[in-house]
Amino acid sequence: MITERELNILKKSILLINSFGDNVNNINSGREFIFIHNRNIETIEKIAADRNSEYLAARLDEYPNITAAQIDEYIKIQKNEVSLLNFLLVFLFGIFIGLYYLLFERFLKTGKITGNQIKSKVLTIIEVNKYILEVVENPYMEKLR
Repeated sequence: MITERELNILKKSILLINSFGDNVNNINSGREFIFIHNRNIETIEKIAADRNSEYLAARLDEYPNITAAQIDEYIKIQKNEVSLLNFLLVFLFGIFIGLYYLLFERFLKTGKITGNQIKSKVLTIIEVNKYILEVVENPYMEKLR
């Protein structure tokens, strides 16, 4: 059985992750994002088991796989962060070679996934969270979905 405290934490955590799409400053790192996201999944699984909810179980399967490194890159992209080392490489090797190097480095760090693909994953998580939050707050909404 899920407690009221766990339910409140879930609601706040979903809202926090959903605000991450617009404001990456709400979450400090990819590790923190993954920790919050995994805790949400565990709580939603408990709720689905308690309610015998096929809807919530099906929605859980819609979450994309995402890593802390991908979230870290998403944060860097959203903040337009470039390290001093990367700036020096661009300066030393020229704009074109340096920029290709930066893009290639990001590509390798994220498991060969582009920034747009990472953004798509984050937006998918946010979209699934909206539906799940709606059903968690109002169980009768499950029947309408």
